[in-house]
Amino acid sequence: MKKTLLYSLITGASLAMAACGGSSEEDSEASGDQDEALQVYTTLYAWEYVTERIGGEHVEVNNIVPAGTDVHNFEPTAQTMVDIAESDMFVYTGAGMEGFAGAINDSIENEDVTSLEVTNGMELASYEHDHSHAEEDGHSDEEHGHDEEHAHEEEEDHSEEEHAEEEESHGDQDPHVWLDPALTKEAAETIKNELASKNPEQEAVFQENYDALSEELDSLDSDFSEMASGSEKDSFLVSHAGYGYWEERYDIHQIGISGLSPSNEPSQRQIQEIIALAEENNLNYVMVEQNIPSNTADVVQDETGAEALELHNLESLSEEEINSGEDYFSLMEQNVSNLDQALNN
Repeated sequence: MKKTLLYSLITGASLAMAACGGSSEEDSEASGDQDEALQVYTTLYAWEYVTERIGGEHVEVNNIVPAGTDVHNFEPTAQTMVDIAESDMFVYTGAGMEGFAGAINDSIENEDVTSLEVTNGMELASYEHDHSHAEEDGHSDEEHGHDEEHAHEEEEDHSEEEHAEEEESHGDQDPHVWLDPALTKEAAETIKNELASKNPEQEAVFQENYDALSEELDSLDSDFSEMASGSEKDSFLVSHAGYGYWEERYDIHQIGISGLSPSNEPSQRQIQEIIALAEENNLNYVMVEQNIPSNTADVVQDETGAEALELHNLESLSEEEINSGEDYFSLMEQNVSNLDQALNN
């Protein structure tokens, strides 16, 4: 009887320990699942940087546009679509910036992945490709001349412009919000909130990281303001009109050679207007972008005798920039410095 009782106690204890061990292992696995980094895919370097700064070790971020690539000409592969469908979040600008975003959203519609359009709910700037001063002179000439052939050429110009805008356009709203520190801060808060909803246990960490990022963005905003307010000139010539938020925020005016999209090339008449404006405003530099070559900007540069200065659009980094440790703030500070040179010489 005693042997039977002893055997029963030992067996019961062993089963209890096994059960506890199994429960502990399950709890550990559950905890591991909660601590696993969120998989996030982004479309622009700026959003990759912001998401990494806020998420820290709790996110794994992949930017789908390869290094040095122009996002306007990018198309995701089928494998990229699959990878995004298996992730936790897809972060993109919206407002027509990424022509491929609609296809991605269609492909992940029935998947357990959050699609985050950072400009949703933002008050975006409107855009009109307008070279008003030169156009006023042009209209005056037309009124005096009434040249039928000239009018026909103008109709062709407008037709070409309308076709280009239909083919590839961001529409009437400017999507380049990441170039404005204040709007980047707004976008960062949207990203922070979504990360917190995905991993509420790390909400305090995300908030702390956001606060640090926010302070840096405020400082960058101050650098832009100080530079702009002390400049001799209030206009700059740039290869494509992606910098309208600097007009809104700092009262420095872009003269864009191409439209909101670099593919919206100007007509011959508009090129002449741009050259006239550059000469009228004594603009000695053409600001060109690091990843978007522009033959038209080269023409304007040759005609005006202007020098080229780089503006970084923060859409993507080159391999060299990645290897040298450049980031959003170092490149934006370079933009401040180059703008300062263009506006004071």
